[in-house]
Amino acid sequence: MNFIPLNRPDIRSHDFAALEGALQALAEDDVSPIRQLESAAAKLTDRPHAVAATTAGVALEAAMLSVGLRMGDEVICPAFAPARLVAAIVRSGGIPRFVDVDPLTGGMPSDAVEAAISDRTRAISSIAPWTAPSVLEDLAALSRKYEIPLIEDAIESLGTTMASDAAGRFGVLSVLGLGRESSAMAAGGGLIVTHDERVAATCREILTEGRAASCDPDDVDEDHEAGDHVRAGLDGRLDVLRASIGIGALERLSETLAARREVAARYIARLGGEADLLISPPPSSVQPSWTAFPVRLDERFLIEDRDAIIKGMRRHDIGVSAAWSFGPGLPVARHGGTPEDRWPIAARIAGRTMLLPCHAFVTAADVDIICQTLLLIMKQTVFGRGGQ
Repeated sequence: MNFIPLNRPDIRSHDFAALEGALQALAEDDVSPIRQLESAAAKLTDRPHAVAATTAGVALEAAMLSVGLRMGDEVICPAFAPARLVAAIVRSGGIPRFVDVDPLTGGMPSDAVEAAISDRTRAISSIAPWTAPSVLEDLAALSRKYEIPLIEDAIESLGTTMASDAAGRFGVLSVLGLGRESSAMAAGGGLIVTHDERVAATCREILTEGRAASCDPDDVDEDHEAGDHVRAGLDGRLDVLRASIGIGALERLSETLAARREVAARYIARLGGEADLLISPPPSSVQPSWTAFPVRLDERFLIEDRDAIIKGMRRHDIGVSAAWSFGPGLPVARHGGTPEDRWPIAARIAGRTMLLPCHAFVTAADVDIICQTLLLIMKQTVFGRGGQ
């Protein structure tokens, strides 16, 4: 059996032609492919401003810095979250203020977020749970109520739609990705999208080592010359080569999403009745982007069981991985003691959730093989520890 990767880019013939053109642009110091990518991201999310970054993680860090995050400020975030989100908060000088999550959705309950707000809170940051992205609506309402910016990690939810809106449009800033975690997987890179022109200019300055936002002398304020260092910044500019591949990935996103949703529907039909798995079909008003298909093991399974199952799947050439992290348990979070006692729901979910391949190249036969292998290895794992 050929290896089935967790995610895979859909590279087509015209992408090679675009890359050839990008090489010429690189030689001529022409940044038009980057601007074209930014324009495509802005159009896709129906936002007026987009700023490209070298990686999604760097884009998250720039977003944190753009809202004025200072050393010791707190950023409220879910205790069940991608490691990149926690790391971006810490790298920016902030302190993650973790909130435990809902046991069904894995998202932050709005009342718990509201209770966590203090005079040290600088921002709220969250990601849309795979099948329950509507939690972002409540967080956006809290953001407006308390005038605390919401930074939305939409790296894995690009293309997710719900009744009222789409992921990537709830935060004051939202971060998109073009790497392995994205529904628009390309050659990497990140994008910050926003409605706020000033915030976009600040992000561009941060990502160009803190230089004034424009290289056009007629388009900077009178206090600064073009290229002046006006703030602390990052070396975070996206290159034209990766931008050129990203353009195609964004332009055919609707086609990619349709294929991913067909694969997800097969998983739901195949695994939905398994007693040892928690499968959460989305409500009819929600269309996830399905960058992967999440499955959660029953409570009788331990984190060691989950890890053994992942290793077993990989031995069978199936690219399964653990899901988001237990944030307080990450080394970068620096929480001592037993943080599992403070955020028990997030710890349980993080230790029992796996991601199955769910991309356009996964066939119906692949889904059958993946599901059969998963269920077999789960049984072997249970028997291996005495069937308990």
